Amino acid sequence: MLKSILCTTAMMALLSVPATADEWTLDSERSTLHFVSVKNDNVAEIHRFTEITGELNDDQLKISIPVSSIDTGIPVRNERMLTHLFNVSDYPFVTATATIPVEVYDIETATGTLPVIIPMEIFIAGEAVEVDAAVQITKLDADHIVATTSQPVLINGKDFALIEGIHKLRDIAGLDAINHVVPVTFSVLFARD
Repeated sequence: MLKSILCTTAMMALLSVPATADEWTLDSERSTLHFVSVKNDNVAEIHRFTEITGELNDDQLKISIPVSSIDTGIPVRNERMLTHLFNVSDYPFVTATATIPVEVYDIETATGTLPVIIPMEIFIAGEAVEVDAAVQITKLDADHIVATTSQPVLINGKDFALIEGIHKLRDIAGLDAINHVVPVTFSVLFARD
């Protein structure tokens, strides 16, 4: 009788754990996110966020980026973007959430790579928009996965209600134009907890 109860309890415990039960944490020291702005139609500049945090639990991905970690190479421009574009006092974080294909857990070799299109919900300054990210997911070893954009993710300022802020930045800097579409690239490394 006791043996039967123990077996039943063990079976229930196993059934309650998803087949892909995994918890991963983003390694912020080994992850990067860059974006490119274009002003006056032909002057492109590369910027970045210096802080990224995130977690992957089973198939649910959550990324958080403090907008105060923006680095454009010019401190006064950082401040202007935080105030007029990101409205940092009300929205201190950019976030991304997604459901990751379960095939990621089936990559068997250390050099195995899976190309996928991942619909991600991006939240910027009060607006949430779904965008597709073309990503190469590579399993480095049993405890490390890296996801890298295989093509830039295009963030359209109009979709996120950022046009007014972009025009404000243009006027403050005395520019003729700042492009409304910004290409974003990233490489993020996750380690199994």
